[in-house]
Amino acid sequence: MNLEPITNFSLKQLDTAGYYLSRYGITDQVNRHNLIALAMTEKERIMGEVSRLELKVQLQRRRLEKLREQLDSQADELIAKTPKMIAERLYEVKDRVNSYL
Repeated sequence: MNLEPITNFSLKQLDTAGYYLSRYGITDQVNRHNLIALAMTEKERIMGEVSRLELKVQLQRRRLEKLREQLDSQADELIAKTPKMIAERLYEVKDRVNSYL
């Protein structure tokens, strides 16, 4: 879809609205340049927020991975201290639980 005709039409309408507003003395701050600048500023702000949230998610994911590794090693240590027959069964259960994660 070619957006150029739609963009030109909307900018023309915006210029017309700004002209009439300034003609009646309401304001001279409504023009395409101010609105484009506002839109670009908001876009950058939103992109910054998205980046911040992505970083936060990555940090939390890494923390959870570290915690899981610690729990996994602690479980291995505890299972290693149990008798062999029980340890085999515990390893099977541990593998089954890990398959769900």
